[in-house]
Amino acid sequence: MKILVFIKEVPDIRIPLARDERTGCLRKDWNVSVLNPSDSAAIDTALVIKESRPGTHITLIHLGPPSGERFIREGLALGCDDGLRIWEEGLDAIQAQGKALIFERIARILDFDIILTGAKSDDTGSGQVSLILAHHLRVPCIIPAISVETGAKERTIVAVKKLALGYRESIESPIPLVIAVEALTEPTRYAGLPPLLEAAEKMIPCFDLARIGISTQLIQRANGHVVWGPLRLPGSRLKPATPPDSCLPAFERIQQLVAGTVQRREGKMVSGADDHVVDELFGTLLREGWLNHLRKCEEGVERIP
Repeated sequence: MKILVFIKEVPDIRIPLARDERTGCLRKDWNVSVLNPSDSAAIDTALVIKESRPGTHITLIHLGPPSGERFIREGLALGCDDGLRIWEEGLDAIQAQGKALIFERIARILDFDIILTGAKSDDTGSGQVSLILAHHLRVPCIIPAISVETGAKERTIVAVKKLALGYRESIESPIPLVIAVEALTEPTRYAGLPPLLEAAEKMIPCFDLARIGISTQLIQRANGHVVWGPLRLPGSRLKPATPPDSCLPAFERIQQLVAGTVQRREGKMVSGADDHVVDELFGTLLREGWLNHLRKCEEGVERIP
């Protein structure tokens, strides 16, 4: 079984962050970086699967500058097998859509059975990378998972998903799939000194975009696909009610007022191909006015004014 774990370097939010007053951005050279807690939970989950399934191969992948190599080496010291770093100048401001494209290409190059990511990062917290990645790969996605184990059936995974109000849901899914892991507790695995010294001598290869076959223009288009502006809710669709006749008894007047505000709701079940369902849903939202706040720009990019 091949497991890919995508990890990220984030500022340590337990320490006051330094900000550049001129640009309003964080001073990365002044802040202390740590491994994203959810990504640490993803590494721990991969190691749990490896313990229950002998022959499992874990590859850690980090998209970032050389400073993130130490987190790859820490994962290797814990029991992971390989590490890979992806980086080139200009990727500092990459967003979730661009990251998902890069991760998709890496996943296809290395091949995989399970992809583990953090449910969200402490710095941006978008929680969208795993969903977009699963969409590009056309595989199932479970988010957020708090525990994962191999299923009773061959090539299946059982994940416990966190729900609202403290509920839990157990989901069994076939392989391959993407799982976004949420960190509920502090890490319980710590590497000893000998494994850390051994991992420090290992070579971590670094791929740029040309090496994996993705152009910079493609990443830029993915980052700017949808640009969000200030939130603007649709206008009210309430209709005035005709006041009842004042000569009627009070009870009948109340009944007429209540009847005038109650509207009968109807639903429709749509089935078929994915494209057909999406077209029907989009048409319904468009007819009912829920998309009136969207405006088409000349570049073909949807913006919210």
